[in-house]
Amino acid sequence: MTTTGTSPARSARTVYWATQLLAWTLLVTLLGLYYYKNGGLSFDQSKVLVLFFFTGIGISHWFRNVILRNGWLERDIGYVMPRLSLVAVLLSIVAFLLMAVVHDLFFPDYSPILVADALAVLLNIISWTVLLFTWSLGYFAYTYFIRSRREEIRNLRLATANRENQLNTLRAQMNPHFMFNALNGIRALVDEDPDQAKKAITQLSAILRNAMATVKRNVVPLGEEIDIVKAYLELEKMRYEERLRIHFDVPAELEREQVPPMLLQTLVENAVRHGIAPLVGGGDLFVIAQRTPEGLALIVRNTGQYTPGKSKGSGIGLRNTRKRLDMLYGGQARFDIVNNAGNVESRVDLPAGRIEQNTITS
Repeated sequence: MTTTGTSPARSARTVYWATQLLAWTLLVTLLGLYYYKNGGLSFDQSKVLVLFFFTGIGISHWFRNVILRNGWLERDIGYVMPRLSLVAVLLSIVAFLLMAVVHDLFFPDYSPILVADALAVLLNIISWTVLLFTWSLGYFAYTYFIRSRREEIRNLRLATANRENQLNTLRAQMNPHFMFNALNGIRALVDEDPDQAKKAITQLSAILRNAMATVKRNVVPLGEEIDIVKAYLELEKMRYEERLRIHFDVPAELEREQVPPMLLQTLVENAVRHGIAPLVGGGDLFVIAQRTPEGLALIVRNTGQYTPGKSKGSGIGLRNTRKRLDMLYGGQARFDIVNNAGNVESRVDLPAGRIEQNTITS
């Protein structure tokens, strides 16, 4: 758990040490109660229990460092178990020797441990081994539980970000200006070109249907995204006519690649509204998909000049896009907008591999 103003790393350390102290205190308390019930608990025995307490904390913390330094938390159980067993035995020998030396130096009235018979030494080491091995299993279980909780929280945040971004895009597509212009364009076509009017209605329906359908998906095939972008641009072309010149360069072999839904749509809409629409003579819009050594590049290039913060309303969509990419790809995707030879280029680089298509539940 984290509290306001506390970093996750610091919070994790606090929880770890609190758990350590609590667990070893509980064990020492149980041993003390056992001694008390079976003959009484002397002051010297209490001092031995204190020695056992600090030895246990020190050795188990050393064990934790071995686990973290060797990256065993990232390995499968078959690889880790024999190594945990071996380290538990070795650290048990260290713990026994450490306690024996301190015990024999500071408790001379007790029977020396170092000169005890071999069976007693072996039983002592076995007890430490069982204790440390059990501790390591508890540490692994605790770590996996915390990681699963963090992953669950990350997935919930991702689902929220996806839904927020997609619903925002849906609202943008259904905003009065877009709907008014699209319906006006369709109305003008009803008498002049009925077939084109029917096609426009189909395109508008496809855009709205897709926007609602993709709310429950993390990724869609690139070909599907391209179809919706084309439908959107055809409607916009009714409004801008020759001022909007559209070019697609999407190889057929990339159409099955998985991309976040409405990602390309957001970039295209941003390019039309804030890049080409303000230009009296209009401009060219290029939609490009390329295979890269790292994965897939999606490029939207339009005539114009990009000035961050100048275009009202464009910042929210772009911020949401960056946030969604970061959550989907764990910081491995890149999103850049640059000016390039009289054009504005929005480029998204997606890493190789596909994202698991999780369903967003309400």
